[in-house]
Amino acid sequence: MAYFKLNTFGGLAPRISPRLLGDTLAQIATDVNLESGRLVPIKDNSTTNPSDGVTTLSSTTRQSIFKYTDSPERWLQFAEDVDVVPGPIAGDTNNTVYWSGQAFPRMGRSDIILASAPYPNGFYRLGIPAPTAAPTVAVAAPVTINATITTTNGSGVLTVTTASAHSATVGGNATIGPFITLVGFGATGGIEATDINGDYKIVSVPSTTTLTVETNGAATSAATSGTITDGASFNGPSEANLDFETSYVYTFVSAYGEEGPPSAASTVITTDDNQIVSLSNLETSTSKSNTNLSKKRIYRSNTGSNTTAFQFIAEVTLATTTYSDTSDNDELAEVIPSTFHIGPPDDDTALYPDGPMKGLIPLPNGVFAGFTGKRICFSEPFLPHAWPVAYRLTLEEEVVSIAAASNGIVVGTKGTPYLIVGTDPQSMTPLRLEIGQACLNKRSMVDMGPYVMYAGPDGLIAAQGNNAEVVTEVQLTATQWQADYYPSTITGFLWEGRYVGFYSTGSGFGGFIFDPRGGLNSLVDLDAGALIRGGFTDPDDSQLYIIISNTIKKFQASSTSLTYNWKSKEFVTPKPTSMGFVKVEAESYPVRVKVYGDGTIIYNAVIATSGSVFTVTGTTPSFSSTSITEPIVRLPASVHKTFAIEVEGATVVNEVCIGESIDELRAI
Repeated sequence: MAYFKLNTFGGLAPRISPRLLGDTLAQIATDVNLESGRLVPIKDNSTTNPSDGVTTLSSTTRQSIFKYTDSPERWLQFAEDVDVVPGPIAGDTNNTVYWSGQAFPRMGRSDIILASAPYPNGFYRLGIPAPTAAPTVAVAAPVTINATITTTNGSGVLTVTTASAHSATVGGNATIGPFITLVGFGATGGIEATDINGDYKIVSVPSTTTLTVETNGAATSAATSGTITDGASFNGPSEANLDFETSYVYTFVSAYGEEGPPSAASTVITTDDNQIVSLSNLETSTSKSNTNLSKKRIYRSNTGSNTTAFQFIAEVTLATTTYSDTSDNDELAEVIPSTFHIGPPDDDTALYPDGPMKGLIPLPNGVFAGFTGKRICFSEPFLPHAWPVAYRLTLEEEVVSIAAASNGIVVGTKGTPYLIVGTDPQSMTPLRLEIGQACLNKRSMVDMGPYVMYAGPDGLIAAQGNNAEVVTEVQLTATQWQADYYPSTITGFLWEGRYVGFYSTGSGFGGFIFDPRGGLNSLVDLDAGALIRGGFTDPDDSQLYIIISNTIKKFQASSTSLTYNWKSKEFVTPKPTSMGFVKVEAESYPVRVKVYGDGTIIYNAVIATSGSVFTVTGTTPSFSSTSITEPIVRLPASVHKTFAIEVEGATVVNEVCIGESIDELRAI
């Protein structure tokens, strides 16, 4: 007697002929969960209320979403293919995020992102531009102040009386300048004073007595007298100040403290520590939009070269256009840290003909990465606004997508994939992977944790370390992959350790789940029913949220089971046989069962229950509802060489049997 029993159910392998499939593999497996080896229906996507993960978007054209906050739940939404990355600073109470994929890379904090819905409400450009003009510099001219100089014989007192207040403005400073000549000392000339450490020192007196004395350099009211004691010493200069050559640059600084690259250096001028240098032509704006500029920082070289290190001297407001430098060389502070901190590739088509940077991803050590054209770009560690040119790599093929793996960055190109390894952004190394599998679609690339998966021309590609392979080649030929799964349209996601892909056929929509851990249960199809425009995998619980029309829905989160469809291999009998009965053991009913003989449906019926009573209703052959005592139904008499069984239902099926006699089925 011939019979076939199925109590373990597997996934798809269209590559193999239906009659050569393993006993548990399927010709059809749609909307079914095979993790337990049973036929278990998958759940519908959540559709009820926001607590179930449903949020209404502002438009039906949204392609990207990002869960920005959990409580309350707020989502960022975009009309473009956008990659959003949280900031690299631990404990950031501003909830800073960065993203690429629009006209230029952007960033924002909660105060502007959540100003009003839809989110993000506001943003700033990622990267701080350099000023386009060098500062104009000049040494301030000496100031002459009229005064009357008198002496008191016997007391050794020299009295200096000014004719006007010491309030001359020199180079922006409301103080007396560094070179002060007090004129009017009789007919013999004047007394010269120099500025040392903020005090005015009288260093020369046209008299037989040489005084080394000082007076306070602050402004005083008109016609006041200051006394200078004969012979006193008040930290006067031990040697003359030496001339030196110097140059200046300045930078823009954002309201968040992000500093951009410097302007071009000023002309080199000669000065010394007694002189004030006047700076002008300091820009107050930039031609780039959404820059969030707030301040400027001014730097000075301490040698005569405009290529030497520049050191900090002052921070001024963005509106400031001039500055007077009174700093001594020994007062210069830290060296400028942002010399090479240019922004990422943006909408400047003259510099970036391949367009703005996209594909933003986070890497270890606070580094970000992105790409444009054939270039891979890296940021400074923990400084997402700074993307030095020296940190960029150029590959042979145009980059399509990038994702982080356990030991580097997998780069999908229009040709051969690469692995980029390294921990320091200035010493990254690209390695070609020995597999000729282009990435057909940026949105198909998914970070699976230790490895990366993407849609290639021959199947789904998994890349890890120096190895990359077509992981669907056991299930699908390259022709089947191209014809049935439309890889150039696939949008992929990570869901509970599995790769979930959705595609468009041009006239409809479909999907699949590939579980790299599943063995024989690796591949099942999804009846998408609608275009999945984008989605987001929550890293906190690995749950997937997808965009359907103008709604965010949680993938398979509803309590409603979908109806699955599972069809067995073709079982070959030793000789042409008439199978008499089929049995379907399910946890509940109804269940539809179809039996194929030599590829043609010979039986199609629904087994149902009403209380403890079973009924069966057939369409092939057609018959009315008939009561049966158990879920075993009689098949029409027909002789065939091969048989296959198809089951449809929204309930768990544990076992399906087909045999020549009812006793045979009861026995097994």
